[in-house]
Amino acid sequence: MKENENKRTPQSSLKKKEALRLSNAESKALTRECIRTALLMLLGEKRYEDITTTEIIDKSGVSRAGFYRNYRSKLDVIQDIHNTHASAVIDALKAVQDGAEPEPVFKKLFEWLQSDEDEFKLLMNIHQRLPIRPNFGLGKTADDTDPETYYAQVAANTMLAIIIRSWFARGMAETPEIMAKISADIYKRLRGH
Repeated sequence: MKENENKRTPQSSLKKKEALRLSNAESKALTRECIRTALLMLLGEKRYEDITTTEIIDKSGVSRAGFYRNYRSKLDVIQDIHNTHASAVIDALKAVQDGAEPEPVFKKLFEWLQSDEDEFKLLMNIHQRLPIRPNFGLGKTADDTDPETYYAQVAANTMLAIIIRSWFARGMAETPEIMAKISADIYKRLRGH
């Protein structure tokens, strides 16, 4: 019986060790998160323009090669952080475009924004100085909708981005519930609902 147990033990050990290994995708995501977090921490200490790539690498704990396997520059890191946040807005807009009731969708979005307040404040402080731009894409292209509907959607999508920026500028004084109601009402008016 002991002979069978000895044969199983190495296999069980290997399975346990394999379970601990990260997949390439998980490892890449962890490395990117370390780099992003390091840059955000540095932004809390100094201006973006004064931060070097070496400082980001040192703070993140990743190798220089690891940094450059994931990003070309610190601007790429900021763009990645920005895209992550913009995708939450895009997802909310797509849900509403696909027929979801705007107020609950926007409430969830504003709650998420509020929960990430420090990170958003850092991004908002450097947003105007850097060549990063939101891409609040439309669910339909200009070819498959009439111009009035298309531009109403452009206005509605842009409206939400401006409301979010303005909410941050006002110190996020209003609750996510109030912001969701305001945004939903304006969105519906712009869309002609």
